[in-house]
Amino acid sequence: MRSKILPMQYPAVTSWQWQANTFAVLANYPQAKPWIMTHFIPLQLTLNLNEGSSYVDFYRTPTFEFCPWLLRQHLSRQLVRNFNKDICTFLMDCIDMNNYIYLLLDHAQFLDIETFFSHDSFIFGYDEEKDIFHIADFTFEGGKYSFNEITFEQMRRAYEGIDDDGDWLYAWKGGLSLLQFNERAAYDFNLNYVIEHLKDYLNGENPADKYRELGYITNPCVCGIRVYDELILDITRIRSGQIEEDNRPFQVIYDHKILMLERIDFMNQTGVLRGSNQLRVRYQTIADDALLARNLIIKYSLTKNEDNLKTVEVLIRRIQACEREAIELMIYNLSLVSNITPMGVEEEV
Repeated sequence: MRSKILPMQYPAVTSWQWQANTFAVLANYPQAKPWIMTHFIPLQLTLNLNEGSSYVDFYRTPTFEFCPWLLRQHLSRQLVRNFNKDICTFLMDCIDMNNYIYLLLDHAQFLDIETFFSHDSFIFGYDEEKDIFHIADFTFEGGKYSFNEITFEQMRRAYEGIDDDGDWLYAWKGGLSLLQFNERAAYDFNLNYVIEHLKDYLNGENPADKYRELGYITNPCVCGIRVYDELILDITRIRSGQIEEDNRPFQVIYDHKILMLERIDFMNQTGVLRGSNQLRVRYQTIADDALLARNLIIKYSLTKNEDNLKTVEVLIRRIQACEREAIELMIYNLSLVSNITPMGVEEEV
């Protein structure tokens, strides 16, 4: 009997599956920190043309493909079938070769629900004697990212419950991805790239306009500091009954501030950011407001007390104003040690 569990740490960012999985893997490897701190700055809000809640996320570059620390192999379900292996045996063999597996499963096969429910999942270990796979997902604990176990038979039914035509992973390309940590990678923190993205954030510019080689089409969206204007409009729509409340956009905002705090500490430790103490105090206040806004949206969903929505709107306006000032200061202080001419506010230490 064999068993293996690949390294996973509970991640700091848990807004969406693609983020949580990436951070849960990379958190085990300090050498990946410079890459993380260089990226995940832009915010993007996709306007929902079907009148649902807005979709907020970090700018969606293909992380699994672009991250130098992850080796990715993508396999179609047809190709997996051609290996003529039981899916559980195939997954165990992949894990034995240090591959995490990202795939779509029918969660009705292991959750207490009767109807078909497809969701992307992350497999990171198994124990053949105990007859279990280790899986990371949001569906086990009421929408909270968590590490859980399912039996081999549940895995078999959950995988086979998704047919080729119903596999919507990777914009309906389907299949599964094998992800392995790349120990040979190298990446230096890119200060000028960070400053560029901070400026884009401040100006509400869409990063996709600079990276057209990605070649995908999305719905109309707003970016950076302008995201808050749309969230305020969403509050108005919730109040009027046009859309239902949704705490997920506010969770993304909170995760973004947690990552900004981590970035401030990192840039201070590497000696590229002056005035880091004051910036950290400012961003901690912003993060506290973001957490309160998220919690009040959850509270509103339970009580329907409109005073909660009024407070959320005040918090979002305050976050927007405070973050604008903080980023202006951060850009100025970073420019003092880069090859970019400082502009705007004067340095504050």
